[in-house]
Amino acid sequence: MSAVTVNGEIFIIGGNNGSSTLKTVEKFSFQGKDPVVPEEPIEPEQPSGNRAILVVTMTTGLEKEFDLSMQEVNSFIDWYETKQAGSGKASYAIDKHDNNKGPFKSRKDYILFDRVLTFEISEYK
Repeated sequence: MSAVTVNGEIFIIGGNNGSSTLKTVEKFSFQGKDPVVPEEPIEPEQPSGNRAILVVTMTTGLEKEFDLSMQEVNSFIDWYETKQAGSGKASYAIDKHDNNKGPFKSRKDYILFDRVLTFEISEYK
């Protein structure tokens, strides 16, 4: 299939319908029609104050990203440092909050200490 524009019209030439070659020309004309005016883009609400993005990079290279309160981030750091010092649980549950898709009451992502390669915290302004 080929396409060309001539004087504001689009011509589609030939193509394939899955079983045979098409020997047709189709014309699409937008002349005389009102132009489509795109809607104003919706600016997403920017989180602010006492929140951060926690990105945990696993030993497999997988990155897990969470939008959490600073209290939750500090709780994660405390767990990690306690486990690194030799005590504490082997896993840490991170609540996914409003990111539930489906008929779930709650969702948690469990992070295993020995699978964490590194983590990064980006605190909102």
